[in-house]
Amino acid sequence: MTKWKLDDIYESDHLWLEDFDKLKEEAQKVKAYKGTLNTLEGLESYYNYSEKFEKKLGLMYSYAHMKGDQNQKITLYQDLQNKMRSLLQGYVADSAFVETEILNLPYEKYVEFSQKSTKIKEYLFNIKRIFDLKEHVLSPNEEKIIANYQLVSHSFSSLYAALQNGDATSFKVTLTNGEEIELSTNTYTSILSKLENQEDRRRVFESQFSYYEKHKYTLAAIYKGVVDANIAYMKSKGYSSVLEAYLDGNKIPTGVYTSLINTVKANTAPLKRYVNLRKKLFGLDEYHTYDRFLAYSKANVSYPYEKAYQDVLEAVKPMGEDYLEHAKKALASGHVDVYPGEGKRSGAYSTRIEGFGPYILLNHTDTLDSAFTLAHECGHSIHTLYSIENQPFATKDYVIFVAEIPSTFNEQLFLDYLLKNSTDKELKIQALEQQIDGIVQTFYRQTLFANFEYEAHRLALEGEAINYEVLSKIMEDLYLEYYGIDLNKEKLKKLVWAYIPHMYYTPFYVYQYATCFSASMKMYEDFKNGKKDAKENYIKMLKAGASNYPVEIVKIGGVDLTSEETFKAVCDKLDSLLDEYEKLIKS
Repeated sequence: MTKWKLDDIYESDHLWLEDFDKLKEEAQKVKAYKGTLNTLEGLESYYNYSEKFEKKLGLMYSYAHMKGDQNQKITLYQDLQNKMRSLLQGYVADSAFVETEILNLPYEKYVEFSQKSTKIKEYLFNIKRIFDLKEHVLSPNEEKIIANYQLVSHSFSSLYAALQNGDATSFKVTLTNGEEIELSTNTYTSILSKLENQEDRRRVFESQFSYYEKHKYTLAAIYKGVVDANIAYMKSKGYSSVLEAYLDGNKIPTGVYTSLINTVKANTAPLKRYVNLRKKLFGLDEYHTYDRFLAYSKANVSYPYEKAYQDVLEAVKPMGEDYLEHAKKALASGHVDVYPGEGKRSGAYSTRIEGFGPYILLNHTDTLDSAFTLAHECGHSIHTLYSIENQPFATKDYVIFVAEIPSTFNEQLFLDYLLKNSTDKELKIQALEQQIDGIVQTFYRQTLFANFEYEAHRLALEGEAINYEVLSKIMEDLYLEYYGIDLNKEKLKKLVWAYIPHMYYTPFYVYQYATCFSASMKMYEDFKNGKKDAKENYIKMLKAGASNYPVEIVKIGGVDLTSEETFKAVCDKLDSLLDEYEKLIKS
């Protein structure tokens, strides 16, 4: 079966709606726990209630959004998701008293409770997190006000989504040979990769980015709203910086973020080498950002799903039988939605349905890239399985800071499998291109965007205007510093801040792609080089879920993300891969 089997969850949408009415009633019961959390019995009862409620909420939301992603033209599932968001918003506001009430007792009292109650023991780390954030927890009424304003703050991302998706339409481009093609934001990059003529690539790029040029004032105003909301939250919660406000919840030192940026900026030579190599390989007088999708190998390497499935399983075998069994379970029939379809969400992801395990969404197109995507998402699902098998509900949901480590670790397993077992030179070239591009896009490019967010918020806090000119100037300076590319020669690229959804949806998120990639590469190199206990420590990390702060969990796998050397190693790895790539091309 190459589609999700979601009728295991709900046989009909009518049954979902019946459960929703019941869940609404359950949500109201949280109010009854106000004033009861300072006793062992009261706290234990609350955790039993909230866990049962959140399990049901998670299951129902997963069903609604996954059904919607299978066909986004069916508006019913958008309505169901909105129902869940509204219910959750009310629940969060009504339970705003919980943290303040827990803080009425000393932490040592909860340690005492945990020795008598298994349920409280499961939640003890979550209680510790509340105490660690104590100075930023406000009164119940103040917390409720902040919770109520979350919908207002999130309206900026909704505005962006409406402009980027709802109001956007497909557009037509006339190529140099007179052919007229129609494309959209979702097909734009795939079209660019197929165009041999640089002028055609320029036309397609400018047609896409002209939309942002047309709406640059609105998009900049929306982004200013995002920045202002972040600053308002920072000030309300008593943080010294927006960065601290975003990282403090997981006790990630701000130095990890700034060290990443500073280390990458000091080691842009491999990236500039990559740009110059591509300029030479493709015989270009000037290299532009819209040339980045070109592949040197033009061979049509076909990778049907069944072959990708088998090869991914073969690739993970060096990790041992237990890891292999988890990979098989991750890719089980009915848990992977494989092929593109009408109205289906683009891209790929791994998610989880409470009580039913992980599920993967793909849009497999029989390409090598699709095969790497399968390896990537399989890594996420393996992580999910290890976590839910070894952690209680309270600490099973690992955070994003750790999440991209196993996905990219799996990609490296897959790459080495291909390089070792394939006799096809073109496939090897394409596989190396995939890995090199992974470092460029996941490590360097995401760090550049993290640098942009840092600068934009810094300027806003200093009272500087935030408009399209200011935002574009930041991008212009960063592209020159990182890539050595002058955006004055492709001025619309300066508007790339309007093209990146994460800037609007999840601020201070993208840096985690780079930190995860760095950690993953270090763990994989340790494993590959036979470092003692490297494999065992890596799997221990997967089993840890969210039982500690993420920097500490990553340390279980053998990596210290407070060290610049971790980031420098990725820059060095790009250099060595480029050596291998050039050698293979010349052979």
